[in-house]
Amino acid sequence: MANTKIIAGFAGIGQGAGPMILTARAGLFARHGLDVETPLLRGAVSVVKALMAGELQFGNLAAPALLRAGLTEGSDVVYLTGGINQQFLMGRPGITERKQLAGGKIALAGDRGVNDLLVHFVTEELDRAGIHGVGSTPQEGKDRERVNHLLQAKCDAAIFSPPLAIEAKRQGCSILVDFADYGLNFALGGIAARRSYIDQNPEIANRFIKAYVAGMHRYHTDRAFAVKVQQEYSEISDPSIAQETYDITRPGMPRVPYPVTSALATTLRVLADELPAAATADASRFVEDRFLREIERSGFIAALYGMQ
Repeated sequence: MANTKIIAGFAGIGQGAGPMILTARAGLFARHGLDVETPLLRGAVSVVKALMAGELQFGNLAAPALLRAGLTEGSDVVYLTGGINQQFLMGRPGITERKQLAGGKIALAGDRGVNDLLVHFVTEELDRAGIHGVGSTPQEGKDRERVNHLLQAKCDAAIFSPPLAIEAKRQGCSILVDFADYGLNFALGGIAARRSYIDQNPEIANRFIKAYVAGMHRYHTDRAFAVKVQQEYSEISDPSIAQETYDITRPGMPRVPYPVTSALATTLRVLADELPAAATADASRFVEDRFLREIERSGFIAALYGMQ
């Protein structure tokens, strides 16, 4: 019998999509009876829209677009797993300490995505730490173009995830804030789907998530393959950047990638300045982890890692 055809899109070339792409490249979806295509959609908003339109069955994306769609459009897209979403605030060459940002500008993507949310979050945190007058400046462009803007001092700081953060660091930029310090490193993204779809197709959802956690195990244990996949889908010319991306990412990756409800609650708190409904929203309504819980209870994940 032919494998079930599935389309699972992802939002960007950062390391966040790594486990899902690796799962597909390693043939693990196929091993679980799924024929999965993984298109790049260029942005979390596009992923949510495609999920709602039925053009995707699963998506890998960061949280703000998912939460906003649920609050304003009645979207039933929910997180089935957590995922990697490391983010760093990088200072332009010459700025090596946070205090140098006083009165400066942080690049703002202007798409109301995870970048903009973290800019809002970090300016509040800097002000709380006595670093005042930090504002934002709109910045057009995607991916490496944004790195060039920082190098050209069109802004004083910008937020990047690996591998772009590593590329920026190698060209003289400094890490000023690691958002892992705020519990936001493996918390603002993951695998999502429509609640209505998974309710109608629980077996497919179970197989997809089982394959995904097997892919995370492969990511944990096969550095060479994970680096190769990262280099290919992120179009990295320098293999050492892909290697460093892996080495930064792997240590904190959870073996059982539950959605991090507390981080979603933090996101809702920041969104409340824009959307009053976010202030009273329960973060758990955007999570459906029953498949992951069932897979963990079955012993499947423990067997992958050789745990008793």
